[in-house]
Amino acid sequence: MDVASDDPFAPLIGVHEDFVDKLTELEATLDEMMATRETREGNEIILDEAVRFFAEELMPHLRLEDEAVLPTIEKAIGRYGTLVTVVMNEHEEIRRGVAKFDGAREDLRQDPNSWPAIQELNRHGIFLVQFLWDHFRKENTSLFPTARKVLSADAIRKITEQISLS
Repeated sequence: MDVASDDPFAPLIGVHEDFVDKLTELEATLDEMMATRETREGNEIILDEAVRFFAEELMPHLRLEDEAVLPTIEKAIGRYGTLVTVVMNEHEEIRRGVAKFDGAREDLRQDPNSWPAIQELNRHGIFLVQFLWDHFRKENTSLFPTARKVLSADAIRKITEQISLS
């Protein structure tokens, strides 16, 4: 997707693209663990990086969208029955999914060779990967284009300032 440099959502779209790369790496690691029925040292590194990524990159990104983007769009189109509600609900689902992944990761850390623990981590990890891919696509192809159409120049300027401060 070619995004104009003056697009206020370009930084968010760029972050989404970076996140997809990280999610692809997590998915490959989970697939390998399911195929081998074991956790190798390299897998441990990727899993720990995923926990760090969720806490230090994904959660602040969701918070930024919750605080800088969604309220401004909500003022223009409303909340209930709109994309604003859908995205807000998805952010909550992502937070729940991350908590479940973190718990499953901790269980696997306690018993790295436990097949049931590998399966549980895979279940939560694959859910997050697929859900996040869909979520980013929804924001990039529906939410942001809607915002570009309905927001005033002043509202766009406000969003741009808030994003640049993050």
